[in-house]
Amino acid sequence: MNTKSRVLRLASAFVLLASVIMASMPIDAQVSPTEHVYYGYVPPSTDIAAGETAEGNRPASGEVDEIIRGTVINYTVPSGVAILDVAGLVDGTTIEIWDIYANQRIHSATVNRLEKKFFYIPFGTFFKIIASNRIAALLNGGSSVFEPEGWDGGISTFYPAVTGGFRGKEFIFNAAPGTHPYGYSMDVVGYNFYLFALQEADWSLSDAADVWSTSDHLGQRRIRTIILQSRKHHLEYHNGAGHDVVYRLTTSGDAEVLSCATGGYVVVPAITGGYVGRLFYAPVTATWGLASEHAATFIVVPLEEGQVTIYDRDLKVIATRSFTASDVEDRNYWYHSLGLGRFDLIAESTGDITFMVGETEGMAEIGYLGDDIAFIGSKPGQEIRFYAPTMAVVFAPEPLTISIDDGVPVEMAKDEFKLLESGVHSISADKHVIVEILAAGEDWDNWGSYLIEPDDIDVSFDVPQGFVSKPVDYTMYIAAAVIGIVVVLAVLMMRRRRARQV
Repeated sequence: MNTKSRVLRLASAFVLLASVIMASMPIDAQVSPTEHVYYGYVPPSTDIAAGETAEGNRPASGEVDEIIRGTVINYTVPSGVAILDVAGLVDGTTIEIWDIYANQRIHSATVNRLEKKFFYIPFGTFFKIIASNRIAALLNGGSSVFEPEGWDGGISTFYPAVTGGFRGKEFIFNAAPGTHPYGYSMDVVGYNFYLFALQEADWSLSDAADVWSTSDHLGQRRIRTIILQSRKHHLEYHNGAGHDVVYRLTTSGDAEVLSCATGGYVVVPAITGGYVGRLFYAPVTATWGLASEHAATFIVVPLEEGQVTIYDRDLKVIATRSFTASDVEDRNYWYHSLGLGRFDLIAESTGDITFMVGETEGMAEIGYLGDDIAFIGSKPGQEIRFYAPTMAVVFAPEPLTISIDDGVPVEMAKDEFKLLESGVHSISADKHVIVEILAAGEDWDNWGSYLIEPDDIDVSFDVPQGFVSKPVDYTMYIAAAVIGIVVVLAVLMMRRRRARQV
């Protein structure tokens, strides 16, 4: 590990561990039951567009730009901050952003449907967003997160549906930064519009400027990828589709939408809703570098005994593993490296599991997943399990009783947070819980994720009809019919010969 990586990891651990001393301080900011609350933590990171590298492929300042309603907006990002993008789903949505450690409101605004506003959040901040309606909130940072030329730019994250959760028929989102077509190589390109059809569907995608649009039809388990406009380094706005950075997707059948870039770490939402389930879908890519440093991987953590099968999206088996009651008791997990390549994974289990995907950076080992942040949440009374490559932050949206790992219940006040070390964790509480997972990778230079709220956890769905049913292979039936016909003809010929001989 290089000196820079060691310093960043130590800085991250120091800020988190120092903060835990006062993490249980009561917070006075009140939230009504009708409001929507999102939590997050900004890890110590490299500055956005921090300076020119040895290869000369990054700007020397924090200048970035984006296109809003066809107009290019330029600005300089201060040192020591990440960017929080908030896209509106409903007109007149009011938002407040609170530093929950300092008990101080740091931003407030009103955002309309298909409008986006952004805010700077300092490194080390534990914060929450209070919104009068659901929003699409994306937290991202690092020196190469908006890098359009490098192989490692962009982030991987699922886009929340307008109706809650990550499955639906309408999505309004700010396109996450992705790798772009004039990058290091077309082979390493990642897409910030990755549409996966859970059901056969017609779909239509348009930008907030209402200038650019496209539409098509997808069969079940089929995908469509596009590179959309997102924030760029200075004056690099001209690549990617659209005249705005906010988009609206509508589909006739249920779908999931995400950004799938190189690198990253993602906790995968279950197709049936929430984060605990028996059926999951996620793409993962590792398309650049040495096999000793980079690998696409997945992690399965069981909550019940059973067998897990990993398929590609054509339902060809990639890997299988059975978990026993002892595995569940001991919080064992399954870490599997797929090597270099692009993979579309469907995880099916006979017992409840959680499912994570990611790419290693620096070394092809589980501790080097990322750089990234990821989120998972639990319903009241539900156990969740997850693997934290670096550490995790547990947030309490309301006063609750929680058990973490050892099964001993403890009280958490509203807006209190607890810090967990790397490894597998088990959490259950009598109220909703939000967890941010940190995956440091080699260093904090491109990371991000959409935030979640309780409405994203509470939604539930049926398994799409025919989703895990293989199409009938008629080859054997045709072969049997041909053999049968041949046998019948042979018998008829033998009878005719006998009749002639008589």
